Amino acid sequence: MNHHILRLAIPNVISNITIPIVGIIDIALVGRLGSSAYIGGVGFGTMVFILVYTGLAFLRMGTTGLTAQAYGASDFRESASVLLRALFLSVLAGVILIALQVPIGKLLITKLNGSEEALGYALEYFNTRIYAAPATLGVFVFIGWFIGMQNAKIPMIITFIISISNAILSSIFILVYDMKISGVALGTVISQYIGLIFCLLFYFRKFKRITYFFKLKSVLNFIAIKRFMSVSRDIFIRSLLLTGSFFLFNAVSASLGNNVLAINSVMLQFLWFFAHVIDGFSYAGGTLAGRYKGAKNQILLNTSVKKSYLFAFYISIGFTVLYMLLTKPLFGILTDNTEVIKMSQNFAPWVWILPLVSFTAFIYDGIYIGVTATATLRNVMMVIILCLFIPLLFILKHYGENHGMWLALIVMLIGRGVGLKLFLKKSLKI
Repeated sequence: MNHHILRLAIPNVISNITIPIVGIIDIALVGRLGSSAYIGGVGFGTMVFILVYTGLAFLRMGTTGLTAQAYGASDFRESASVLLRALFLSVLAGVILIALQVPIGKLLITKLNGSEEALGYALEYFNTRIYAAPATLGVFVFIGWFIGMQNAKIPMIITFIISISNAILSSIFILVYDMKISGVALGTVISQYIGLIFCLLFYFRKFKRITYFFKLKSVLNFIAIKRFMSVSRDIFIRSLLLTGSFFLFNAVSASLGNNVLAINSVMLQFLWFFAHVIDGFSYAGGTLAGRYKGAKNQILLNTSVKKSYLFAFYISIGFTVLYMLLTKPLFGILTDNTEVIKMSQNFAPWVWILPLVSFTAFIYDGIYIGVTATATLRNVMMVIILCLFIPLLFILKHYGENHGMWLALIVMLIGRGVGLKLFLKKSLKI
């Protein structure tokens, strides 16, 4: 079982860590443009896209779970149908996002409480990067489908290509053409379309035979569509609440000034980096769980979950030690703003404990999605975010300012893990 988990997890981890590395490179590039407002602008603009794309993450997550179960049941016609249904939705959603970019920008950026300079940079970043939406969502679908088909190497290669392209193009646009914020965003746009092209190339090279299973009647199967939409709805609500909580966290940070917004934008990079590593094991555990559920093998299903959790626990300990040793030098890499670096040391202990308090929620996310127990995942998220995190954020911010905000975030992460643990046994029952 360890071999199966690592075979899927290691490529996923390599894929995932390239994503926050690009975000780190972007922040490092603008962090040397002379103003903390650039860091806050990119951090805030990035959070808007995390909010939007995480809300649409069901296109990847739902595709992975349903494809893995079809794979476990050797139903390749359904695997093909899941891919077509999801691709259709991804193109539709991407076009809608571009069409609605003005109202989305006004709602999520210009109406918020923050410095005019930082929010202006965030809007500039948003208005350029939004044109990557169809490609980004198409890549979501293909990566989710490849993983569901038990192939994690192709997503690793695709993500690596996207990330390297992004880093190189953003660097060229900023350092050579002096495009600043718009250069970072344009690098992301072009790299996403490069990634989509490679998705299609890999599909026709490795899975061309699946094309023979494409049947319009199967794609339009009402029962299958209803199931896909049900799973998608639950993941959408779950993802929107989760990312919305981080978006709200950044929005409240902006009210405390550019330096606090910059500090929190950098500190969240530590969480994203850890989350993307753990998500590699989350995807692996969820993919295997979905496969064994499809094959109706309760013993292997339970074993895959236990082994995945242990891997995540050990990794969280390693990250805690790593962050304790390297927090200060990593802040120095991300920005040369001396005031931001000096202030950040007051909040470093929050970074140190992030891995230990968050790994349970991250690993169980993948498991619940793999076995398509998404209604429970959704309900736990609704209770934790609406009843616990949001009230605590404003109460603790009032009494403890930024320290209070981080305490509220830590409580939310712990609460999610505990809530998912309580319903795990029932959710895994075949």
